[in-house]
Amino acid sequence: MKPVRVGALIDGNEAYGVLHFMQRLYQKLDRNVVSPVGIFLSPGPAADLVGPACDDVRRLNLPSLYPLAAPGHGRYYLPNLLVKGRAYWRGERATSRIVRELGIGVMHCSKFPHQMMAGKAARRNGVPCVWHLHQPYMPTGITDWLVRRGMRLRADCLVTCSRFVQETLPGEGRARSRVVYNGVDVEAIRRGQRPGELRRRLGVSAEQPLIGLFGAISPRKGHEFFIRAAALLVQRRPLARFVIVGGESEALRRRIALDSRLRTLAAELGLADKVFFTGPLEAASSYMGDCDVVCMPTIPSGRDLGEAFGLVMLEAMAAGAALVATNCGAPPEVVEDKKTGLLVPPRDAEALAAALHWLLEDPQRRRAITAAGREHVRDRFDVSNTCRQMEKIFTEFGDRR
Repeated sequence: MKPVRVGALIDGNEAYGVLHFMQRLYQKLDRNVVSPVGIFLSPGPAADLVGPACDDVRRLNLPSLYPLAAPGHGRYYLPNLLVKGRAYWRGERATSRIVRELGIGVMHCSKFPHQMMAGKAARRNGVPCVWHLHQPYMPTGITDWLVRRGMRLRADCLVTCSRFVQETLPGEGRARSRVVYNGVDVEAIRRGQRPGELRRRLGVSAEQPLIGLFGAISPRKGHEFFIRAAALLVQRRPLARFVIVGGESEALRRRIALDSRLRTLAAELGLADKVFFTGPLEAASSYMGDCDVVCMPTIPSGRDLGEAFGLVMLEAMAAGAALVATNCGAPPEVVEDKKTGLLVPPRDAEALAAALHWLLEDPQRRRAITAAGREHVRDRFDVSNTCRQMEKIFTEFGDRR
């Protein structure tokens, strides 16, 4: 039997964390079962990242749907809507043509509004469409109406990265949804560690406890509470040092300048020489093994009630670091408290500091949790498990064509 050709519709101009997961997924799929085809609306970092992981690539060289907006105007500014509408219409027609020309058996898309575009192109060619959801359902107003309609008419299956995300879906989406947990390449992360490199960069000795926070700098990632917890922990463990690995997007920097505010907060709390900001690091997970503990202190924000999944958790456990995460969103589905990691309430610097102290005061206990975490992620969350489940979905719906 020929492998199912899966068309992955991606806006090539974007750069976001899910793309790294998509790259790993397409790299690891069994080519006897599935053949991924990258369909990129525009050139850019996403096309450069995911394209090499696909067996075939089509670059449509159309306008990207992001940002396509005149600065200084709201989302419903009519000229912006007209520009985006035309770009969407052109993308939909071009995608429909590519689906037909390349013999695509299943469409796969992980971001709105491209999911609507992929779904319409699939419908025109009698092809199923799988929506992959990596965020909780939060649309309001006209967007909510559009997405619900799309779930009814343009999606044959909705794959969610956690039960938490699945439970946020409206009824029309939940009824045709399936949970497939994200995964990481555990062995590649283990082999890719750079022992001592991060500590050397920071000037932190092997005797000094090092606690890390990895990921984009944004309000919902809880950096403020990480720094406040650091201030509490150094009162009991003066040698402890802290590192924030990740950067702030240009749009966020212009709007709230959170990175600058976090540095100011650290200085005000007397931590200027104890909290380090590295900015983005390539292959950031390769530095996690230098940390005694990695934190993921995500907080609820508005209608977003928690972490949709949190690949940082898996990367930290695979790298050999103890993990502390907040218990909002999906982390309780991944972490068994005080066995494979620790869970603490969000927005609670005291609880976070106490969890860090609990791990640091007993090295044997920390090593046991670290070993259990690595075994746990290898058994349940290796990307090979994700691939086998996605292959079943692709072949099932490919057979329904």
